[in-house]
Amino acid sequence: MLAPSVLDQAGGWFLGLAVATFLVVLAQSQRDLPRCPDGMIPLGARCCGEGQRLESGRCVGTPSRCGDGLELRPDGCVAPRRRVVLGAGESSWRPPDTTVGAGEVAKTNAFAIDAYEVTWRDWAGCVAAHACPASAPGDPGQAVSGVSREEARGFCRFAGGRLPSDAEWLRAAIGEVEKRYPWGDPDALCLRAAFALDGRCAHGAVGPDTAGARPWGKTEAGIHDLAGNVAEWVDDGAPPGSVAVRGASFRELDATSLRPRWRRVLAEGSRHDWVGFRCAYDAQ
Repeated sequence: MLAPSVLDQAGGWFLGLAVATFLVVLAQSQRDLPRCPDGMIPLGARCCGEGQRLESGRCVGTPSRCGDGLELRPDGCVAPRRRVVLGAGESSWRPPDTTVGAGEVAKTNAFAIDAYEVTWRDWAGCVAAHACPASAPGDPGQAVSGVSREEARGFCRFAGGRLPSDAEWLRAAIGEVEKRYPWGDPDALCLRAAFALDGRCAHGAVGPDTAGARPWGKTEAGIHDLAGNVAEWVDDGAPPGSVAVRGASFRELDATSLRPRWRRVLAEGSRHDWVGFRCAYDAQ
């Protein structure tokens, strides 16, 4: 008969093997879950329109179908320039380093905010009007990235708006009462947010995905991609000489980064392939 210590060691080994096997199966099941909506197809780390092909990380060709809410164009599936109006109010939230019950309140006047992140098609219109610098863009439907906060401000002025304040971005992402994610409390799936595109959801990402290609992740008010795809410039909330971004990006591996209160502080004038933006507008 084996000594209890030997049995304990064997039991621990089998338990460890079972846990490791479960984690492998779980990771594989996450990769097997769909990440692109009906009308879009997974190509590499992107969601492209049906009928398109992938070239150097770009969705190219004329699509035959697009995902819900996206415009079918000869050059791709593109999010429309649409605004969502939010009334004056406040959102309660808890920073990650506070105790349960402690928190802050984001108060705002009434404002409007883009339903989708700014795309390269949007940016091209600004370049054509000599209001934005020319750059090496992705495909028309891809979210803009790699621009500085000042350049993002310039686009928003061209569009008749401005960058959202930190409080406005939070209100858009949280609503009146904080939930786990902008879409609510259900788990973070690859179909709800463009994240881990070089991890559990996809591999080989060289930039963000098509803006609006995760309609399951929109807020109750209809605002898309406030978690994942690109983190977004906000116009305050950082010390002098620094700038702040809200939201997670396609590079995040951990779903906790998709929480609305997640914020990073970056150097003034910096630009990153995982940071983009959307615009806000004063109430009319």
